[in-house]
Amino acid sequence: MVGEQKGKLKVTIVGGGLAGLACAIAMCRAGHQVLVLEGGKQLSEVGAGIQVPPNSVRIYEAWGIKDRFLDLVVRPNNINIRRYCTGDINGVTHLNPVIGKRYGHPYWLIHRADCQQLLYEVAIEHGAEVKLNAKVIIVDDMTQAVHLVDGSKYTSDMIIGIRSKIRLAVIPERQVSPRVSSNCAYRATIPEMVMRNDPLTCHFMDDPNANCWVGYQRQVMAYPMRSGKMYNLVLSYPEKSVVGRWNEPRDLALMKRQFEDFDPLLLHILSKITSCSKWTLADLPALTHWVSSSGRVALIGDACHAMLPYLAQGAAQATEDAATLGVLFSYGAKARDIPRLLKMYEDLCRSRVERIQRVSFDTGGTWHLPDGPQQQARDAALKRDAVRSGKSPNKWSDEEFQPWLFGHDAI
Repeated sequence: MVGEQKGKLKVTIVGGGLAGLACAIAMCRAGHQVLVLEGGKQLSEVGAGIQVPPNSVRIYEAWGIKDRFLDLVVRPNNINIRRYCTGDINGVTHLNPVIGKRYGHPYWLIHRADCQQLLYEVAIEHGAEVKLNAKVIIVDDMTQAVHLVDGSKYTSDMIIGIRSKIRLAVIPERQVSPRVSSNCAYRATIPEMVMRNDPLTCHFMDDPNANCWVGYQRQVMAYPMRSGKMYNLVLSYPEKSVVGRWNEPRDLALMKRQFEDFDPLLLHILSKITSCSKWTLADLPALTHWVSSSGRVALIGDACHAMLPYLAQGAAQATEDAATLGVLFSYGAKARDIPRLLKMYEDLCRSRVERIQRVSFDTGGTWHLPDGPQQQARDAALKRDAVRSGKSPNKWSDEEFQPWLFGHDAI
């Protein structure tokens, strides 16, 4: 084995998004030779804002890169759960500084592309090689070979995959298809000064909270990002779509009509949007396994546990995957150890992330209740939770779930 001969493992990572680059950092830090194959001609994390909870920040600090995020992030005070039609705040999850004191690490908001660029720079500094325009067509589990569309082939000791083609190598006996949600999402951003120059909206930039308006089958999550230079909105609404449709341009007038009964102040904010895109929302069913029959090809991130966005934990769970792999493959791991260590990785991560998938799905149902007795009971519980801790329909604030979610240490 190449890894035995050189005293380090050759690791091929398929996919150069957040999960792949985090994995590259973790495996380089563990002392291994890392190649990242990214199909795009350039790094381009589509989308806009993502949330970086304490369970992610803890990993970045352990990697020695936490301070490099500070000029890129917004530190929200709270997540406010608002009544869809009035904007009244029913529930509050206290974030900074409360979360930082409780779990030792803050809660951040960041632009996905900024996060990707920083992880790319760190991966390169740690010695990873990143090849762009490297479109994978076949992954051979038995030889650990990755074949590209241009005819080139890369062989390594192990392959870590973020893409669905890797999933076929791990689970060749059946096609695993994402489960399309009953909702899609619009994504849009508004420049800082457009918000600041309006006395009705400037406070959303000065008081950097995440605000979530929840109503029947619909919700809007909105917050500042890029150190307050941009306002980010994600608008979930009922529509069936097909997997593979991401970042499609959509009609602004249609978007606004679908939320016309929401809070007038929110509608005023929506009037400032000049373009939007549509995203299909989907998750994955629980997979039978994450590691191939050879024990040398494994899945991470959305390839094995894609989830709905209602807990904002997708990127965080991919980062936990990467950190876990980095820890397991430290301490002089050899090629003969790969099957055992990859099985340990799956055993350590799987039950946790599958619970988060389930709670993410259920949270969408909690937020999207029609007006009526169930919605009224939910809102009454949220109001109680705003002044005292306890069991909560808002899982970000729930006394049992929050410490389990945010207090986890993957390092």
